[in-house]
Amino acid sequence: MLLLSVHIAFIALWAASLLYFPCLFLEQSQADDQRHERLMLLQRWIYANVMTPSALIAVVAGAWLIVERGFSGGWFPVKLALVLVMAGFHGYCGKLMVDLKQQGVCRRPLFYGVLTVVPAVSIVAVTLLVTTKPF
Repeated sequence: MLLLSVHIAFIALWAASLLYFPCLFLEQSQADDQRHERLMLLQRWIYANVMTPSALIAVVAGAWLIVERGFSGGWFPVKLALVLVMAGFHGYCGKLMVDLKQQGVCRRPLFYGVLTVVPAVSIVAVTLLVTTKPF
């Protein structure tokens, strides 16, 4: 039960950071230079100290749960595919952060607003799959 609690807690932290990161980009795209620098520091801190460790702990705990309990049903491979989408989005956020730091590439605010849809849909879909196990 402790392992499942750890898995759920770190999934929640990871999900929250995945949802918040595009909001930071959006705010950064509209910020003055001083605020822009502070937001870059915040991004790097969240990415390194919250987002990535939470993802790693959630994935390790989830893998451990699979080994310990096994799984059944067609919903589970779909859930894993969605977790891969979340991991890909995590990496993409890191790429955007690096591009912003190195090249000063900042996209239009609409891009960052739409970017929030990817983690939101993934998180809701994973939650529905896990709680309903529809197939």
